[in-house]
Amino acid sequence: MVALSERHAPPPKGSPDGNTAVHAAITRDIDEQAALLRGWNQTYDQISAGAFSGSFWEARIDDVQFFREITSNSLHQTGDLPEGTIAVGVPIALRGNARFCGQRCDGAQVHVFSGNDAFEFFSPSGLDIAGFVLREQDLRCSLTSDELETVLPSLANPHLRAVDGSAAEHMRRIFADVCEVVTNCPDLENDAPRRASMTRDVRAALVAALSRTENDSFDVPSAKRARIVRDARDLVTESPDGYTSVEELCRTLGVSRRALQQSFQETLGLKPSAYLRSLRMNGARRAIKQANSVAEAATLWGFWHFGRFARDYKVMFGELPSEAFRRYHGPAEAGEP
Repeated sequence: MVALSERHAPPPKGSPDGNTAVHAAITRDIDEQAALLRGWNQTYDQISAGAFSGSFWEARIDDVQFFREITSNSLHQTGDLPEGTIAVGVPIALRGNARFCGQRCDGAQVHVFSGNDAFEFFSPSGLDIAGFVLREQDLRCSLTSDELETVLPSLANPHLRAVDGSAAEHMRRIFADVCEVVTNCPDLENDAPRRASMTRDVRAALVAALSRTENDSFDVPSAKRARIVRDARDLVTESPDGYTSVEELCRTLGVSRRALQQSFQETLGLKPSAYLRSLRMNGARRAIKQANSVAEAATLWGFWHFGRFARDYKVMFGELPSEAFRRYHGPAEAGEP
């Protein structure tokens, strides 16, 4: 995770009108802190005693905003977001008495800040929270047909939302990856495919956290399960960067998330997301044989965090992708990673 301090904070770069923009701030005033999230119409009142200190880091990638906020003192936060905006926060550190929209929170839930009403957050001292903000229309494009009828209505008002622990942890991990990439990759502004893969994965992580799979008697006939798995595999292998999320497969196949999950679990004993990632990793392995660089092969198959790609590649295939590249292309420069 990017450290937010005067020594480590990334310098401002990009522009609000461009494809990427990053800025960071250190504050000693709660009103200044509240104003850092532009458009949120926030008010902070300090509850616990002592000098206040806060920090804020923000990145905008195309139409998705990422932020991390750290505050030293207990605060009473109120605010509301513009219509058509979806904002979700996942705590990195939350200890002590905390309540969000009247519900007690312990860091295991996600915070839905957006909706028709104002949110109210009694935050504890030492709060550290990561946030994702996007347009409702962009989230809508990432939902399956059945989720359009369940997920969007459930976001009508700010609330504390119970989520699967792995989904919340995935949100934290993808946030950390975004921080690392936007901080260390000055050419991201000119790399549209990489940005597209990044924002698509972020939307998928949010949908996975916000969606609720009901445990009922829903069942997919065995013959249909095998066909769903086969059709999913064909879609992924024929369109490398076209299907990097479960939601994209569901929309094209015309099935629900539950149907896809059950089909993969019963047919292969795997989650569809795990199988999907394995197919993409194998596709990148083959692409390395013809690509001009490892980065080119990784981007082709929707991998935008090259460091994580290299680590996962080695775990799966027993060598770094750069080693594989040199084996097929000779000692020429492999490029990232």
